[in-house]
Amino acid sequence: MKKILLAALLTVSGFIVPAYAAAPAIGTYSLQNHPDGAAAPPTYGFRLDELINVTGGHDIFTFDFNHAQSTMQLTWDGSVIHISGQSFGGLDTGGSYGNPLFAGLWAIDFTYNVGVSSAANNLKVVANQQNTGTITRLSDSSVFNLQDQSNGAYSFKFGSEDNGSGHRGFNGISGWGWVNHTPAGSAFGSHVNASDWLFTATPVPEPEIYAMMGLGLGLLGWARRRKAQQA
Repeated sequence: MKKILLAALLTVSGFIVPAYAAAPAIGTYSLQNHPDGAAAPPTYGFRLDELINVTGGHDIFTFDFNHAQSTMQLTWDGSVIHISGQSFGGLDTGGSYGNPLFAGLWAIDFTYNVGVSSAANNLKVVANQQNTGTITRLSDSSVFNLQDQSNGAYSFKFGSEDNGSGHRGFNGISGWGWVNHTPAGSAFGSHVNASDWLFTATPVPEPEIYAMMGLGLGLLGWARRRKAQQA
């Protein structure tokens, strides 16, 4: 994250630096909806179909990371990926969360600490049903347990695909992978399609980066004033 912002700073200051292409840096990222969710609209960052069996059909539950009340983030400390915060969401009735009985705020907390590695332009989790978390409906404190589910090669990725082209057409950092869910106290069953992460991510600048940017802009102003005096 620091390298990305420093590159931008140096470019503004008049220095040309090469593009920074690597796995996401250690730090905190704010999470947003991915534009290519198959159940959109509404767009979402997390999907847990049949989280609650509302009808006799296939019930789609999605969670809107862009909602005004949503505060989702991901932290990466070099060994552990932690996704946490709260998100507005519920039963997707086709274009909206039309059923008020199931719409509201949910607390989400998930930790990847098994099988995490950095490869190409991604963080990659090679594990199956070993990383866990919870999602809690805040209106009634109902807790559902979560675990990761591998597709045979990995259970979660965070980055811009191995070739750096972006995931599903998004030119930036995305997070995607599969999860299982069950009410607290119940055993996990088979994986429900579709139950997965699908979000985009933006680095959260650290205070010292702002200081560096201020210094860089100050130097740029000084250089322009000096050039004007010499003209």
